[in-house]
Amino acid sequence: MTLIQLKYAVTLEKVKSFALAATELLIAQPTLSLQIQKLEKSIGISIFDRSTNPISVTNEGKEFLQQARVVIAESEKLEYMYRQKSDSISGDLRLGIIPTVSSSLLIKILPVMNTKFPDLNLRIFELPTNQIIQKLENNEIDAGILATPLDNKKIKEYPLYYEPFRVYIPSNIKIKSKEMSISDLQNYEMIVLGEEHCFRGQALKVCRNNSYGRIEAGSFETIKKLVDNNLGLTLLPYFEEVMNKDQLRSLKEPMPAREISIVTNLSFYKINLLKAIKIEILNIIPKEFHTKKNYHIMGVE
Repeated sequence: MTLIQLKYAVTLEKVKSFALAATELLIAQPTLSLQIQKLEKSIGISIFDRSTNPISVTNEGKEFLQQARVVIAESEKLEYMYRQKSDSISGDLRLGIIPTVSSSLLIKILPVMNTKFPDLNLRIFELPTNQIIQKLENNEIDAGILATPLDNKKIKEYPLYYEPFRVYIPSNIKIKSKEMSISDLQNYEMIVLGEEHCFRGQALKVCRNNSYGRIEAGSFETIKKLVDNNLGLTLLPYFEEVMNKDQLRSLKEPMPAREISIVTNLSFYKINLLKAIKIEILNIIPKEFHTKKNYHIMGVE
């Protein structure tokens, strides 16, 4: 049994296809098949059931691969410890980020990271919260940026900033005041995100579920266009850009807000990279949003 064989098996488990796994690993498919066979022979069990399509993992194989991921993570940690210079920001970092944060944060932070840390290979994956958590648990990504608190004992949370919600109203609604109360929202139809987005649940908590309208959309871009065409109003996080800023309204205190954090699994070890990203994000986010202040933090379900 070798470390390479373990990595092959974990990759095969992820993609469930010898052809796709070989492509991802940049090896020939017969080579992959041979190494998996050797691994199974050396440990005396069948890891994969090749009779299914796509291939599946046997019950014994699930237990083995769970431990294999731990071994791979520890070997990568050992290599990182002795390869990394204490003051160097370099190497690989796989970062998941939820769409409702990436739409406003990525265009600001990526140019900074690329300029300041040219030796850092930062790979970005835009994913919903549940997929980020799953990939963290499987060591498929290193960290995530999403809304918290999650109340997940397998995840470490490092709060970054706090983002209040604002109301984006269509032009045919004449509201002179720059502030609205929660009760004001009950009078209008609200456009919300689809169920895969945690912001949907937070928005419905704010409006007490009573303003839920007929329209669900897959992105803020679609929602903003619908509002601009007078088809309803919506809630947006503070840093989401809009074309018509005069149509934005604040919510009266205690202002609902979400907590945005970097999250990792319990075995995460690239602490210096995490600190570097946190510093650069906080340099972009105005200081007034670094603390909870008088915000009412909306939880994530």
